[in-house]
Amino acid sequence: FKTEERPHGFFAPNWNPHTGERFRAGKGSLYEGGLRVPFLVRWPGTVKAESVSDHLLCFQDLMPTLAELSGASCPRTDGISIAPTLLGEAGQMKHSYLYWEYRGQRAVRKGRWKAYQNKQAAWELYDLSKDVEEQTDLAASNTQVVAELMAIAEEAHESPRLGVTYDAEVRAKDHIEAPHPRNLELRKRRATSK
Repeated sequence: FKTEERPHGFFAPNWNPHTGERFRAGKGSLYEGGLRVPFLVRWPGTVKAESVSDHLLCFQDLMPTLAELSGASCPRTDGISIAPTLLGEAGQMKHSYLYWEYRGQRAVRKGRWKAYQNKQAAWELYDLSKDVEEQTDLAASNTQVVAELMAIAEEAHESPRLGVTYDAEVRAKDHIEAPHPRNLELRKRRATSK
């Protein structure tokens, strides 16, 4: 839904009112509008209030962070603990690259460079240090960078693994009760069959 404060809708990409820059695309996209979201932490007495960090983190960093902060063990993951950043300590490790796959899209971020591919289309390349809106595709003039990021994507890709359903009845109930239009019809049919 749109408001005066959010003219492009609630799930639209972030917009910087000082520069006028708007990230490309939005939720569900692997362009910056779908990837860059604020990450807020509140931990009175531990995390300095109103502190800001430009550390680049990703969802997979949460489990190692929480494990380190709680003293728990953590299974092998490609995440990196951001505890040093949260605690204001030196020595924060950084990702050498970040890789995403989602609904036929792939993206690789390494330093200032971001490569993006949608389905089987050609890879696009953006220099995020100069083009945070991802408006100028530099793939044709930077073929070596594209090749390097494509190789990272191939190495980082893992085929999907099927999960295990422990309680099929609970899973089915959750799917039917989810607020989606097709589920309304499923609920109606289920109610009339009882």
